[in-house]
Amino acid sequence: MTPPPLLRLRALGKSFGRVIALRAVSLELDRGRIYGLAGENGAGKSTLVRILCGAHGGDFEGQIELDGRPFAPRNPAEAEAAGIGVFHQEIPICPNLSVAANVFLGPRMGGTSVFPRWPAIEARCRQLFRSLLDHEIDPGRLLGDCGAAERQLTLLVRALSRQARLIILDEPTTALAPGDVARLFVALRRLRDQGISLLFISHLLPELMELTDEIYILRDGRLVDHLQRQVYDARHLASQIAGKPLDETATSRQVPATIPRLEVRRLGCKGRFQDLSFQVMPGEILGVTGLQGSGRSDLARALFAAPPADSGTILVQGAETRWLRPRDAMAAGIGFVPDDRNTLGLFDDLDIQRNLGLCQLKSLATSGWLHRGRLRELAESLQRRLQIKMAHPAAPITSLSGGNQQKVLIARWLATKPLLLVMSEPTRGVDVGAKEEIGKLILRLADEGLAFILCSSDLDELLRLADRILVLHAGRFTAEFRRGTATRADLIHASAGANRLPGSVTIP
Repeated sequence: MTPPPLLRLRALGKSFGRVIALRAVSLELDRGRIYGLAGENGAGKSTLVRILCGAHGGDFEGQIELDGRPFAPRNPAEAEAAGIGVFHQEIPICPNLSVAANVFLGPRMGGTSVFPRWPAIEARCRQLFRSLLDHEIDPGRLLGDCGAAERQLTLLVRALSRQARLIILDEPTTALAPGDVARLFVALRRLRDQGISLLFISHLLPELMELTDEIYILRDGRLVDHLQRQVYDARHLASQIAGKPLDETATSRQVPATIPRLEVRRLGCKGRFQDLSFQVMPGEILGVTGLQGSGRSDLARALFAAPPADSGTILVQGAETRWLRPRDAMAAGIGFVPDDRNTLGLFDDLDIQRNLGLCQLKSLATSGWLHRGRLRELAESLQRRLQIKMAHPAAPITSLSGGNQQKVLIARWLATKPLLLVMSEPTRGVDVGAKEEIGKLILRLADEGLAFILCSSDLDELLRLADRILVLHAGRFTAEFRRGTATRADLIHASAGANRLPGSVTIP
């Protein structure tokens, strides 16, 4: 007799008032396989995960079966006891505790002593890392001193130490460098081969296609497709997620030859990058890429004086300028969209219109009091211009999808009429549909004359949008590629510090 699947959903549904989050979703997860779960923000992925981990307390329609038996966890503790482990994009760790303490945080190790038996705890931690992940770890090291990959692996071992049979990973690679992603994938495949099932949620289609054995696609709360590895196709996957065909072709653009909007000469920041020189013309989209630690993100922050560079010269519209604080950069016409919008860009306790108006407080205030009418007018104008999908300007910023939150950050700077916008990881954490919308928005704004510097690890995005791409390695430029002259392989090769490549212009 064929055993039942590990997990089976039958017509699963969930509503929040009049909002239907899941509509009769049916799927099966077998043992020892890696499943992908894809969909735009708002497609129902998070709701499905919350039901499985007990966060919705059994409040759903339809039926869940675990090992062929009805399963309706009333809280996360019941889901964990049944063998379902979940960890999320925001890594839930205690940085001031050791690796071993984080692994065993919660359940007691056995024995009768009221004090932790650290030698036994650390020995058990080492054994788990070796047997489950074939990985050596110092269990006494503070987790805050470990890299992002070690923190993710610690979360895996934490869940597995509680006898998890299904691990749900929600955007686990967001904070990881490419090398760390590869290490994590090796660990996940090893767990699959040991009979553990994994549900991998990601907006990054190349990762989904590389790692998973099958992919389920949600759209508007419905299951719209189920793909097997043998028939994976990136274009079909993207169009199914978005619900429409996506245009992935690079657009041909002409950048006028005139006075540079921004010129940087021998810019340096001790220990991060040195001797960087380049120009950005009006309406030009300049891409900057490189591996983690290459200086890519540091350059983006230095161009906004957060913190400023130690040496070098910056000219705006041909005039030499100097800024020591972000307000100096703003006065010079420079805007900055950071790579982490949740902690560095948005204010969760403010509504949408206040987040939009943060850079325009002087013009929106009278005698020190914020003029609500002007604020609302600004918000509605920016909403129309950037097609931000929101219920109301006074709605919480957290009510928006990731893509619309990113539009809010861009719109905040457009209100200041900047000369140049620096964007670090411009579409990180947004779905494929929102990524295409933001890409088209950048191209349209560039056609209107706004200059861009896009510092990104998304090579496909840069190849599609950028007029030129500068490649950083160990704090120095290794190559420059003009539109249409580079491939992903070329950029990867140059990021690793390779010599001059065909089609590139070596940076002196």
